[in-house]
Amino acid sequence: MSLNHLPFHPEEHDLPRHIQVLLDETGEAVNSWQSEPGPHPFVPADYVLVWDALRELRRMMPPNPRFLEWGSGMGIVTLMAASLGWKATGIELQEALVEESRKLSRQFDLSAAFQQGSFFPKDQSAVEGLENFHAAADVIYVYPWPDFELQTFDLFDRVAKPGACLLAYFGIEDLRLYRKES
Repeated sequence: MSLNHLPFHPEEHDLPRHIQVLLDETGEAVNSWQSEPGPHPFVPADYVLVWDALRELRRMMPPNPRFLEWGSGMGIVTLMAASLGWKATGIELQEALVEESRKLSRQFDLSAAFQQGSFFPKDQSAVEGLENFHAAADVIYVYPWPDFELQTFDLFDRVAKPGACLLAYFGIEDLRLYRKES
């Protein structure tokens, strides 16, 4: 595996008003989503921590950076990236969450794309398709399920371009940055 764990400790900043509004309004949507009956394989991250990391990473990126979120849920991280000028895309398995993400993108007038599907391939042909789709991303963000951490790293190593970064959220105050070396 050609991933290097990078020391990364983004500075804390006060949230801009538009991001605070986004988080307030999406917080209500998250609560509503999770109060519905049935299983909910969507767990929100610490969005303030992720915002600070995205701001820091944005300063380190070339012009017109590309951002991809694997398992975008309601699209909150993808929308935050779009608000910072990233060309941002989220991939989410659950169609209802993709629709909610698109609705929020329109509501907040943020240019972000959302696609329904799994970022985990089922066979080698799916991996080859992902290589073409994900190869342009400068940063991929993921909040991996505990049983899929190693598979997530392996997938990133296979499909990301050299120099791309993986921003991985593992829980409260545990956000890590990795770079794929050539």
